[in-house]
Amino acid sequence: MKTNAFFFAAFCFFLLVNVPFCEAQKINSWKGGTPGQEANWSCAKNWSANRVPDAFQNVIIPDVSSGSGVYPTIKDGGLEVNALILESGAALEIAKKGSLSVITTLERYGSGEMEVNGALFVPSSTYAAGMLLHTSAAMVAMRSK
Repeated sequence: MKTNAFFFAAFCFFLLVNVPFCEAQKINSWKGGTPGQEANWSCAKNWSANRVPDAFQNVIIPDVSSGSGVYPTIKDGGLEVNALILESGAALEIAKKGSLSVITTLERYGSGEMEVNGALFVPSSTYAAGMLLHTSAAMVAMRSK
């Protein structure tokens, strides 16, 4: 009996120590409006998780017209997210030197718009052909999974 109790306690300790490192994709929603950084994608305070999205996060850009009224602009290169959802009425701009890679899914609902002047990399199997996408000297690359 003491052996079983010891193994049970050791197992519980192992789980307690390692569970924080086991992360699934998390949702991070755009809020925008941080003073002086209102539209800056790379400002952590503009996000619901208070951190800039990364490859392990699913990003939602909602219609914030009744909130901050400001939509994100990506000015940096090398940004990556697991999934991107652009809700109806929302917008996203990728500036000339900006780039975004979407690993699994890019979805747009209703009147969501993207203006791509930099680079956007999306998986070809999830690229929505009907997406309202404004481009100007942009690179929109579809890659196979």
